[in-house]
Amino acid sequence: MVDDNLKVRGIYPSVEKLSLWVNANLNKFPIKDILETGTEQRGMVSAGGKIMSSVGLPLKESLRDEYALGAMIVVKNIDDKWVAKLTADAMEKDFLRIIFFSDLKIVADNVENKFAEEVMANLEGIPGGSGMFLFEGDRYITQRGFYESNDKATGYFYATNLDSVLKPFHIIQDKILITGIAILTVGLLFSILFSRRIAQPLGLLLQGTKGVIDDDYDFEIKHTSKDEVGELSKAFNHMLKGLREKKYIQEIFGKYVHPSIVTEILSNPEKIHPGGKRNYQSVLFCDVANFTSFSESMAPEELIKLLNEYLGAMTEEISNTHGILDKYIGDAIMAFWGPPFTPGNHSLLACQAAIKMQSTLQTLRPQWLSRGLPEIRMRVGIATGHMIVGNIGSEKNLEYTCIGDTVNYSSRLEGINKVYGTNIIVDIFTRNNVEHDLLLRELDTIQVKGREQGAQIFEVIAENENASEEQKKLKSEYESALELYRKGEFHLAEKEFTSIFEASSDLASKTMSARCKDYIVFPPENWSGVVVMKEK
Repeated sequence: MVDDNLKVRGIYPSVEKLSLWVNANLNKFPIKDILETGTEQRGMVSAGGKIMSSVGLPLKESLRDEYALGAMIVVKNIDDKWVAKLTADAMEKDFLRIIFFSDLKIVADNVENKFAEEVMANLEGIPGGSGMFLFEGDRYITQRGFYESNDKATGYFYATNLDSVLKPFHIIQDKILITGIAILTVGLLFSILFSRRIAQPLGLLLQGTKGVIDDDYDFEIKHTSKDEVGELSKAFNHMLKGLREKKYIQEIFGKYVHPSIVTEILSNPEKIHPGGKRNYQSVLFCDVANFTSFSESMAPEELIKLLNEYLGAMTEEISNTHGILDKYIGDAIMAFWGPPFTPGNHSLLACQAAIKMQSTLQTLRPQWLSRGLPEIRMRVGIATGHMIVGNIGSEKNLEYTCIGDTVNYSSRLEGINKVYGTNIIVDIFTRNNVEHDLLLRELDTIQVKGREQGAQIFEVIAENENASEEQKKLKSEYESALELYRKGEFHLAEKEFTSIFEASSDLASKTMSARCKDYIVFPPENWSGVVVMKEK
């Protein structure tokens, strides 16, 4: 028995001489042809002074296959007993004489010595194929051949008297055919049984592999044999168990920690320890306006249901833009975008998330109002810069988050929306990364608590491709008025801001108009265009 790697898997009977002969002459059998064509191969094999009759049978998973998983070679030693048994009926009338020779030496025959010596002495003179041979005045019809075209020393010689040639040949043909059919039948039965034993677990392995590709690990191969296939099945089941456990952990913790972070931790468990690295990314803070006031008038069950609907909808938009939900802080949300979790322009993705969050909230607001729920409005602040990202906490309690001045600043920008009546405010570093894709207007230059210098802030109005002419006009007119304001020309600036507010009801223009009026009455000292925010 030989597998598809040309490795001998079994020899019967397990006689040492036979095993040595088979292994030494394995390349003489047509095993490769059997494996490639999946068809039966017959022939004679000669080596070491022996001649073997062989029948090679393919071992298939299915009889319709055009290839084989292995081969079974059935051999029979050609000797005098074999020849005698083969020609038993013919020899009663001395019809057929047979000689098998290897290396020009007789290995099996059923003739007297004198006849054999005469044949071997005149072997080269006997015509190839069919011919005539004269011995002691008798004419013999002969058949002579060699088993290999390049080996003229190993072959066979058949001879029979001319008058009785037909009957013995028919008898021999029938017996050879019956023997071949018997061998083929036994081989086919053995091939089917052996193929099923190998093919069934291999089919299950293939099915399981396809399941793993489709992320389906609910599979187990029940194959308990102790051979190589059994060991492979056992290893595959062990792998599936590990994948199921990993998937379960990922699904459970994915509800508490962002799935991207869970995947990163499971792929690199050695990173689960306190510590972080400096990273350049964008952070978003959003909060519900006047949440405290309306939450006090609602039943706890209704409040939690509304809050869950709101947080779920906002979180979905964050995930859709490859953002990482950091945490919920009551009704507030903190999220960040940056490598290795976020591909591309993280500042743009954060701003697009904010735009979609406001759009989704605008869709949900009428539905909540129709249920008697309060009108929910939300403010967003986005900042971009360097921060520390990683596992923050102790060995027993860790939180994957980001900390730093940029994170704090994004929270401050969220609150600044209240001053200008806006929905989305970003810092200058975010603006620099998105100004070619989004329509933004510069709101002001502010100095928040904890910072010694002022910084420009910008409102995200819309994506450029969706911006209306009215929005573009508002941006242009507001920034023109802002330029007058910075130059200290408060009378002119106040008129411009008031005109903008009256035409568009823009709350930021109303805020700036009121400030200009204050500055006209109480001019600021050492005016630099920076307003100091007194509240966090």
